[in-house]
Amino acid sequence: MGVAYLLTSPGRIDMVDGQARFEVSRSLVEARQANLRDPMMRWLGIRGRHDRLYSHYGVGASATGAPFIALAKLSDDYKGEMERFMFSLTSPFFGALLAGVFYLFLIDLGIAARSAIGWTLVNAFATLVFPGAVTTFDNVQQAFFILCAVWFGWRAARRNSIGYAIAGGLCAGWLINFVEHLALIIPCLALATVGFSIRFRLDGEYFQTTLNDLKEKIAGPEGRASIKRYLAFGFASTTGLLVMFAFNAWRFGSPFNSGKFNIPGHPPFFGNPLYGLPGLLVSPGKGILFFSPPILLACFGYAGLRRRAPMLATTIAATTIVLVPFLACILFYGGDWCWGPRYLIPILPLWSLTFAFLPKTRFITVFAPAIIVIGLGVQLLGISLDHQRFFLENCLQPHFWAYDKTFYFRESQLFARPGELLDPVNKDAADKACWFRPGPYDFQNTYTLFGLSPEKADESPLWRLNFEVFHVGRPWPCWIPRQPLDRRPINVEHWLLGSALATLAGFGLVAAGLRQRKPKWTEEFRSTPPMTMTLSSSGESA
Repeated sequence: MGVAYLLTSPGRIDMVDGQARFEVSRSLVEARQANLRDPMMRWLGIRGRHDRLYSHYGVGASATGAPFIALAKLSDDYKGEMERFMFSLTSPFFGALLAGVFYLFLIDLGIAARSAIGWTLVNAFATLVFPGAVTTFDNVQQAFFILCAVWFGWRAARRNSIGYAIAGGLCAGWLINFVEHLALIIPCLALATVGFSIRFRLDGEYFQTTLNDLKEKIAGPEGRASIKRYLAFGFASTTGLLVMFAFNAWRFGSPFNSGKFNIPGHPPFFGNPLYGLPGLLVSPGKGILFFSPPILLACFGYAGLRRRAPMLATTIAATTIVLVPFLACILFYGGDWCWGPRYLIPILPLWSLTFAFLPKTRFITVFAPAIIVIGLGVQLLGISLDHQRFFLENCLQPHFWAYDKTFYFRESQLFARPGELLDPVNKDAADKACWFRPGPYDFQNTYTLFGLSPEKADESPLWRLNFEVFHVGRPWPCWIPRQPLDRRPINVEHWLLGSALATLAGFGLVAAGLRQRKPKWTEEFRSTPPMTMTLSSSGESA
């Protein structure tokens, strides 16, 4: 999994947001500071303590990328090319970790190893998680910590373990250091620690009876234990809040000032959910149904997951009900410039858990493989070319989403991609381009792309023909071998050889795992009596 993400990653910083996070990471490693030292990034900086310029992004993605920069410093890298290449591998690394946690979660839910591997591959390559894992956007990192928080919380309920609840809370708390609005879903994620659930019908006496029984269960031993685990999860999550406050105070002198509302020239943050909600769900330009078709399988698998793990299903539903409407109210709900609705990536793995519980009907046996193949095709389109090309081709200004709210109901990056791949003009442009990428530092191919100034946006389609990056394959094995030896950030042959060896080792581990059908730790975990109690509509425990 990790090798696949490695080989399909861009090997460069693919948007300005990533460059800002990289600069903070490098400052943390080199100077034990968190400011923006690159003069070309000054326009994105906000003046803070000691008259230094700081980014408005949280420390989350910069802290996770810092170890990769530290590793790059072991090489002779005077231009910083290796540092940026290694930083671009942060999300692929966490994408691989996400796949591992996803597999273990399915095993804990009682799914056979072969099926768990299959559904892990579906989540990893047929959903929007795939493009999210091969970019310097940090959404797949958020997905990893969300999935870990829920997994630890669910294990806490199964084992009546305060330790697992604390581990889940620590993972949930770190989310705040990526984006503050993820604090909204922490109480929902903590529901995974609750050891009983309730099903009721909204009619007359059954409703009242069930509520009464729920109160009784809360007052009972399992109810009190659930409250302790829930509170432990919540208290542990406050560590992330303390880190955020400390980081804000370090930069801007106040724990409550992150700089987000001081971004130069940024439009208002909140918009109209009447555009945002259908835009996120069904619009051809940003709808999750178009960019991650396997999400449709969740409609059929959710009931099966609810029968197996009722409170886990409730956790997933509650998290979605809180997060999606909030995102719909954000003016930039699409997270542009990017591929698809990237703000939904953090909760996609939770919904992918439902795939393993699809009913075994004739319709599903035909529909599921078809939709998975379509999903894989969509993701391969997404990683094939640079995502910024579509926006340049349409002469869009940086904040176009603030002024043209219906754009994604008329235009689609997904539908435009096949034409971009088949356009013969672009094949010639790749060879005739004058430079590799637009922006400062011409001889640093891994540096982020800069676009034209807003007043010259109409010239973008012709202007982009000058740059090879918009016309060659996006994964680094496609573009790095085309560069002169002195402009390559890595030794391509060595990295490909290492990838091949790692692939063989990975297949060996998988084969060994499949032969060991009953892992010792899994059997020990499953032997623990479930803590879950379900209340029927009549109020009797089932």
